[in-house]
Parts: sequence; C-alpha cells; structure tokens
Amino acid sequence: MVTYSKKLRASAKLPPAGFEGAKEAAADVRVTGRRKTKRTIRARPGTFEWVFGRRTADIALFHAGSHFARLWEIAGTADARSPNYEGASGGSQRGISDRRCEALSELNASVKKLGEPITQRLTHYCVHGKTAAEIASMYGAGDREMALVLKQDLRDCARYFRFLSVHVVDKKS
Repeated sequence: MVTYSKKLRASAKLPPAGFEGAKEAAADVRVTGRRKTKRTIRARPGTFEWVFGRRTADIALFHAGSHFARLWEIAGTADARSPNYEGASGGSQRGISDRRCEALSELNASVKKLGEPITQRLTHYCVHGKTAAEIASMYGAGDREMALVLKQDLRDCARYFRFLSVHVVDKKS
C-alpha cells in the first residue's frame, strides 16, 4: 500500500468531482407566465442537457427529450444496472409493476411510430448522454450534420409526445 503525504496530494491537480468534462452553466426557468428563476445546469458540453437545457427557445424539445429519457429509466432499460423484471426489491409485489408496464408499452409504441434509427439516436443522445460528435463518429457522419439530424429527431419526438403541435402547411402553386 502506497501512502502519500498531504503536501503531495494537495499539489496534485485533481479534476473536480462528477463525470469527466462536466461544466456548469446558469439557465433561466420559467416558473409562471411572468416569473423566471435561475438554475444551474451541470453537463458535458455537446450533450443533450447542455445544448437544450440552457436555452428557453427550444423548451419543447428539451421536455420531449427529458420525457423520452424518463420513460427509459422507468422501464428499466436505460442502464445495465437497472433492476431486473423479477421484482428483486424484496417487496410483496412479484413481476413487473404497472408503471413499468406502461412505460414499456409507451416506448414500444414510440419505436413503432418514430422508427428504430431515430429511437437509437435519441437513446444515445438523451438517455446515455453522448455528445453529437460521439454519435456522429458512430454513424460515420459529420458533427454538424449529426447535430441537425438530432434536432430533427427531437422535433419528431416532441410531435409524437405532443409537446409540439403538428402544423400542416399547404403550399399552393
């Protein structure tokens, strides 16, 4: 076992706690129709939370992506560390809870409606916290191209979950 002196530990520049590359930013949150409050966001630059959590212009896209991520967490499919389906909580309930079943059925319906490629990109972006550049390298695309694709995927997600209304524009020639 190696022990270090306090002076040596103090001289070592350790990164701040949290996941690597995280930064903090201030964002305004609308509490009522007229009142706003400040909140602090901590995320890696380029991730979903960083791009859409700091802006008020794309608030519908932020809520749609957050709702999508929450569904994955409730369904227990967001992470390998999620609880299994056997009800290992030790409670009297056996099997899958009603809330988890509802989340799974809502996710299945969204995958059928949005399609697998959109769902995979949104899962990487909103659930797993990957940056647009990381997703672009996975698909062999450019960073800026992928950012535009992800924004359109979020628009489709927001329309599906009814955070945005669908406007049909009839172009007359």
